Amino acid sequence: MELAYLFGLLGSITAASLFFPQVWTSYKTKRTHDLAWFGIIIGLLNGLFWTVYGFFQMDPFIYVTNIILFIGALLLLLLKKKYG
Repeated sequence: MELAYLFGLLGSITAASLFFPQVWTSYKTKRTHDLAWFGIIIGLLNGLFWTVYGFFQMDPFIYVTNIILFIGALLLLLLKKKYG
């Protein structure tokens, strides 16, 4: 495995998991009052824009990572709506 691929894989894993600790904490505590709507919206847009870009570039590192990131932000949005 070449070094660039390894760093791409590690970057994808860390980026894709960005929202999931907050999703887990919000689900567990049933509290989202301190989460900013604007931050969640930016996360959704970021995931959407990078996913579309990744499909145009035909780069699975980009689109798979950002589909997962988008799902995390979407879950956070749903929790914020429910508990916020």
